[in-house]
Amino acid sequence: MKLICWNMAGAFGYERDRHAGAWQWLNEQDADVALLQEVVPHPEEMGAWGSLIFRGKYKQHGCAVLVKAGGYRAWEPTDQEPWLKRVGGAAAIARPEQESGFWFISVHSDAASFEHINRDYPTWYADLPPREQIPRCSPSEMWEIEPIAAELRPVLNGSRFILGGDLNSARMFDTGDSGENARLFDNLRAHGYIDTRPRHSSEEVRTFFKKRTRPLQLDHVFADDLTEASVVSWRVLREAPELLELSDHAPIEVVIA
Repeated sequence: MKLICWNMAGAFGYERDRHAGAWQWLNEQDADVALLQEVVPHPEEMGAWGSLIFRGKYKQHGCAVLVKAGGYRAWEPTDQEPWLKRVGGAAAIARPEQESGFWFISVHSDAASFEHINRDYPTWYADLPPREQIPRCSPSEMWEIEPIAAELRPVLNGSRFILGGDLNSARMFDTGDSGENARLFDNLRAHGYIDTRPRHSSEEVRTFFKKRTRPLQLDHVFADDLTEASVVSWRVLREAPELLELSDHAPIEVVIA
């Protein structure tokens, strides 16, 4: 199974022609699964995909899960997952119709915390669910990936899954004694979200190619332990941002035996 995880840069400065080029490039990769963020659906480009689960986040773009073979439907949160209801389009969750199938989750976690956003937009996150049971990397703030991962853990329990996307987090952000990004990844691992990169690269690999920025890996792919052990290839496809300029993010390609 070949999976591509990619922020397609449809959020800021969206250009239809460039986005159409990104769709064309994606379809040429012959992937079995795509986890997409900042994607704007182009119906004319979707004919090759048997299942499409899309969740709008802001305006016309959002997160999507595409599965070539089909057999997937959107999973909707219940009252037992109030945070997943609240964050909405920050995660597109594809549930397999067959019980033994993989779950696929595409995530876009904002660069700013709920608290930071609420300072600028006081009504946006003014009424939030309780957070006491959610592991956090900061005692005073929380980011979208944290409640998403916490509430999905019981749902995914015992299932094969792959969760990937733009977390806007990288260990390189940590300076001095802060360590918040490292704690985020430690918390994810402790809850069964195993990073698929470390067995293939001991260091983070650049996925963010915006000009005049550090070589950050903002995009990450996680899996259950059995699936992670089956990953035979993990690589960043730099041609999409560097040569073709289709996005400021590079796709991650993961191949699973």
